[in-house]
Amino acid sequence: MLDTSLKGTALTAFDARVECDRLRFFAQVTGEENPLFRDEAVAQARGYPSLPLPPTFLFCLEMAGPRPMEVYERLGVNYAHVLHGEQHFVYHRLAFAGETLHFKPRIADLYEKKGGALGFIVWETRVEAGDGTPVADLRSVVIARPPRPEAGGHPAPRAAAPAAEGGLPGLVAGPITRHQLGLYAGASGDYNPLHIDIDYARQAGMPDVFAHGMLSAAYLARVLTRWAEPAALRRLSVRFEAITHIGDEVHCQARVSGRRIEHDEARLTLALAARSQTGETRLTGTAVVAAAGLTHP
Repeated sequence: MLDTSLKGTALTAFDARVECDRLRFFAQVTGEENPLFRDEAVAQARGYPSLPLPPTFLFCLEMAGPRPMEVYERLGVNYAHVLHGEQHFVYHRLAFAGETLHFKPRIADLYEKKGGALGFIVWETRVEAGDGTPVADLRSVVIARPPRPEAGGHPAPRAAAPAAEGGLPGLVAGPITRHQLGLYAGASGDYNPLHIDIDYARQAGMPDVFAHGMLSAAYLARVLTRWAEPAALRRLSVRFEAITHIGDEVHCQARVSGRRIEHDEARLTLALAARSQTGETRLTGTAVVAAAGLTHP
């Protein structure tokens, strides 16, 4: 049972400096082809002070903080028995290499389902610049599950959905390898042993290691960075529907699902999906971008 009295509890705040070399390594590991995220001269020629952060990188900085497991320690939850359910980003402005960012996390919500068999932990993090101005708000939802999950440790995938029509050109990443997972752990700071230690994974009830959900999210974000200026991204949300296994490919797609005026700005809503090579849905999500920043209709 989760101790709901801890709802609203502030976690340890910390600072993180963004380094060019780490951004380049992350771009290399996730296959980011846009030179804006690799070449400082290209970024500066485009009017940016330095390399901008890729859309999911703020989560990586949080995982690399001094106490990434603090939320589980406070709640007495075994880290081997949690799965990432959702990840949300609200962007107030771009952050760049050379900046020191301030992270202020807190436990936002705690609740249970299935008679307490599943616990849901929600923590939110405000990211601020050195002068205190907001950079982004992060919201993570993780699921604390029984020690022996059903179906050999793999949640049942959703039924395959049809390929998006009229969308942005997609991409295919993978197949996922153990080497790739090790590289991503180093690039992201997410050293969850469920993804890199087969013995630990088996002790947790899994038949093998499996891909970080945020690795697939980084692949999915590349569809956006191909066709939108990074400064145009307003929100990004992903939901992890099923596990991505060793040997899987990640087929990523995005399509425009809505148009609206928000805060006096024309914005597009994009429906996102990542599927396996057999068509099974692994991730779903949405993104909101400023229409003026999308270079592909």
